Amino acid sequence: MTTVEQKIKSVVDKMEGLTYVFDNWQTANLRLDKLPFPAVVNVLPVSGRFNMGKNQLKDYPNMLIAFLDKTDFDFDGEDNDLIVEKCKNLAREFILRANESRLFEYIEGDIYYSVVYDKLDVNVTGVVIELTPKEINGIGLCYGKDIKEIIYGRKG
Repeated sequence: MTTVEQKIKSVVDKMEGLTYVFDNWQTANLRLDKLPFPAVVNVLPVSGRFNMGKNQLKDYPNMLIAFLDKTDFDFDGEDNDLIVEKCKNLAREFILRANESRLFEYIEGDIYYSVVYDKLDVNVTGVVIELTPKEINGIGLCYGKDIKEIIYGRKG
């Protein structure tokens, strides 16, 4: 079984030179002190929904995905704006690659983002996008099997 997070990671892995972190903000904050930048932080989802069809169960988590790069502690606005634009470009690339992957329904329409400054102990600037990726292929339902086998891929 492949999770939505694993699918997101597979999209990020196609983007060159990025560190990928899947965690809550507090733990990601500690981990990013020791990791190279630019980085993508896939923040642990706090909500979402299931889509139950006749043949499969799909997961639609509400996600925050941050695209971050280092900045100076006492940054200059113009220099920092270049980092924001670089991170917006990473977010755009991610969306295009997610669509190209065919792992999710086509992402279109408004995709909200917020700009972050000094959110972590390490000095970073970036953008965070709000996204609800909708799996094309979820968990296949084969009635007559043990429920645990359907959900976990194994009996018992």
